[in-house]
Amino acid sequence: MRPFRDVDSQSWFRGALQGVLEKIESLENDYVLKASESELEKHFISMALIEDLQLHTDKYYIEKKSGTQIDVSYDPAREVFIQGTRLDIAIPCEGDSGLLFIQPSTYLSGEYPEIQALNDRILISVQYPDNAPNPDQLKQQIKQQIESLASAVGQLQKDVAKHNDSVPYAVKTALARKREKALASNSTIESLGIPMKRTATEPVYTVPTRRKKIPTTPPRVETGKYEPEPVLAMEEYKHILDIIRSMALVIERSPHSFATLDEEAIRMHFLIQLNGHYEGDATGETFNAVGKTDILIRSGDRNVFIAECKFWTGPKGFDDAISQLLSYLTWRDSKCALVVFNKTKNSSAVREKMHATMCARSEFRKTVQHTQNSDSQYVFVKADEPGREVTITTQLFDIPKTPKK
Repeated sequence: MRPFRDVDSQSWFRGALQGVLEKIESLENDYVLKASESELEKHFISMALIEDLQLHTDKYYIEKKSGTQIDVSYDPAREVFIQGTRLDIAIPCEGDSGLLFIQPSTYLSGEYPEIQALNDRILISVQYPDNAPNPDQLKQQIKQQIESLASAVGQLQKDVAKHNDSVPYAVKTALARKREKALASNSTIESLGIPMKRTATEPVYTVPTRRKKIPTTPPRVETGKYEPEPVLAMEEYKHILDIIRSMALVIERSPHSFATLDEEAIRMHFLIQLNGHYEGDATGETFNAVGKTDILIRSGDRNVFIAECKFWTGPKGFDDAISQLLSYLTWRDSKCALVVFNKTKNSSAVREKMHATMCARSEFRKTVQHTQNSDSQYVFVKADEPGREVTITTQLFDIPKTPKK
């Protein structure tokens, strides 16, 4: 085959992305509303991303040597053949070999050699007459053919990178638009006040794979009708985290006052500060203490916000704290915090261990932010509550060690 002769890369990539956006638009409304936004984004971004092609031009080799007949007349009317040798040169490759059919945005028309595309390599062929071999000329011919292929593949890699850079925004925008439509439709149906009879089993959403290397499957959702649930507004969540952070500054400015306090005593100082900003409807205290280490806001019988307070004892203890925190969360859009008190000197190393532990959890879906000297934030989805996202912010505060007597 002659490579790089079919549809141009821009048209092909645009069509591939449009196909994914059409799948988003065709999603069932209840499915969109019940599914995890992070999982939906990850799934459809994965579908739309193009895997580029890589040629290992520094590792080419002779795969096969065979005899052949070479026409030396260069005249179809009077063919004259002499005995020659054919060399099949293999160039190792990896990635999407389908890109060999795509025209890069910049390419050399008619100047690419014929190739044979295999799973892990591309074959080009050269031949020479046995009675007059010219090694230098042959090496130059092989070099030129490989360079022309490498140049086209290099341009395709740039085209792929440009396409892939545009995918996340396009997918997120399409999902946001679809979710807005689903919410509007749901509100319209609810406002009618007419009961709906549902089938005994919920429809299962499946997406046919367009490419063979899609790393994700469609997100699972809970069965049943979508029901809106109360959420803690993001601006309030950020304000709560700011209050916790400001209390940590008090601890840093008066280290000796807190050096002898345990988790429960330190937690009470945070509670006092938080309830100074928020007032509950019934008790006068929005923030309550349950058990020994947690701070929470409740709506009815469910927890809307919860903070787990722990001293740093290592990755294992931190992982246990994550499990404990997740066991408390029941709202669809739970927002919470892991407040860690550190008595070691190397807080940067502790933050990295915390980050690694968070990312290693099976519930982990994405990192919203992670910095070496501040809070980190993550999105989790529990296996037993598919579609329900949990936003977890980790905060690390230095606490002085208890002074020796």
